[in-house]
Amino acid sequence: MPDEVHISSLVVHSRPEHARAVADHLRGMDGVGVCGGTAAGKIIVTLETATEGEVVERLNTIQLLDGVLAATLVFHHFEPLQEQG
Repeated sequence: MPDEVHISSLVVHSRPEHARAVADHLRGMDGVGVCGGTAAGKIIVTLETATEGEVVERLNTIQLLDGVLAATLVFHHFEPLQEQG
């Protein structure tokens, strides 16, 4: 079980005509949320991961998706998980 949680946000740029397909693909990825911006081709994305390495891995995967022009990390925060007792 991971002992920390990483919350990140990205802006994913695509051509407007490809944005819906890109957003649909992103929604299907584990730990990825799409928050808006699809109509303009600037998709706001959140990531929730267990490690910093997973943040980098997901960012790289997103950057390589068909239709993505660029993906930029704009926020990253992590905290230790609290034990529930």
